[in-house]
Amino acid sequence: MKTREVSAYIERREAGLVRDLQVMVRVPTVNPPGNDYRKLADWLAARCAGLGLEAVVHQVPEDVVRRAGLSLPRFNVLARWPVSGAPVVHFNAHYDVVPAAGQWRGGDPFAGEVHKGWLYGRGSGDMKGSIAALLMALEALRRTGRQPAFGVECSFTADEETGGELGAGHLVRQGLVKADYAVVCEGASGNRVGLGHNGVLWLEVEIEGKAAHASSPEQGHNAFEAMAELVWRLQEWKQHLQAPARRWRDPNGQDRWPTLNVGGVFGGGPGDKVNTVPARASFTIDRRVLPNETMPKVEEELRAALSRAAAPLHQVKVQVHTRLRIDPCMVAGNGVLPRAFARAVQQVRRRAATYSATRGFTDLHYFVAEGGLPGIGYGVRGEHAHGVDERVGVRELVQTAKVYAEFMERGI
Repeated sequence: MKTREVSAYIERREAGLVRDLQVMVRVPTVNPPGNDYRKLADWLAARCAGLGLEAVVHQVPEDVVRRAGLSLPRFNVLARWPVSGAPVVHFNAHYDVVPAAGQWRGGDPFAGEVHKGWLYGRGSGDMKGSIAALLMALEALRRTGRQPAFGVECSFTADEETGGELGAGHLVRQGLVKADYAVVCEGASGNRVGLGHNGVLWLEVEIEGKAAHASSPEQGHNAFEAMAELVWRLQEWKQHLQAPARRWRDPNGQDRWPTLNVGGVFGGGPGDKVNTVPARASFTIDRRVLPNETMPKVEEELRAALSRAAAPLHQVKVQVHTRLRIDPCMVAGNGVLPRAFARAVQQVRRRAATYSATRGFTDLHYFVAEGGLPGIGYGVRGEHAHGVDERVGVRELVQTAKVYAEFMERGI
């Protein structure tokens, strides 16, 4: 009966759930560079304090931010609902969002408008929608007089979209996470419980040529043309990633292969003009690393492929810089946490729960690999994440809030 009271409360408070998400979407916490972090961190702390949680905003020390090559401050929020004698489950969600471009419905990607049961806005699905659902689950337990079956610790963190070093990574490494289990509020949704994620390797490739006037191109070395040739030469090696021996089978039974994306960011140099031979060109590489691969071998292999592709380019200099390494992360599906969360999912979603691993990366690895905690991923199922007209269904917000609440009541 009490569980029904909590579920009914969430249903009645659908409008409040939507308002919370609209408030967050309308704070454009775009990363890079890290806009409006303090504004949203303060709102999140106040929202948690209003629910009776112990909430603190932690600022990352300025010297740490500077060493990371950043200029804007970084903030993380920690909130706790202690339960005496019980284990503690940590819920983590990032509040930063990727930049928005293109023609959005309504024109403003940060308007948070609702249309035909969908809430539109950058970050609505990835992943402020999960934050709103988590806050509603906590509110529902508080307002119906229910105590969770375990202590609840929440973190709302910065910078996941650029690796999470100063967000979840900073909290874990500073020993600020005091929990026995971790739930990262993304990485699976619906009736799927996330057991992990791909790793990622980001490289930046710089080509240095020689500038010249476009009327005498033979006097220069065209860095753009060299870049185009290098990328073309990479294509043959890229096909090797689809070899049968590289296959990995997801816990849901689907086959998966490594991926390579070239040119997510590319550009020239500060002296470029239409009538110049470009002296500099650069592009990025995103290599997704499967759980059956190791980061050192992947990086060694990719750098060797780049070296072979650059070998014929005698008149230019090619440099490769590593921008990000995140190891793949996987946990066993037969652990007490995945099984307990799966029961909550099945109760709310009315379908048998399954397990999967996300193709993207999340902050789960900080809690599992570095924090030593059993962990899973679960959040709202949005659409068009990182794209135009990112959105999340209002009913999906409600259902996810119910899953979180059900899990908090059932326990581990």
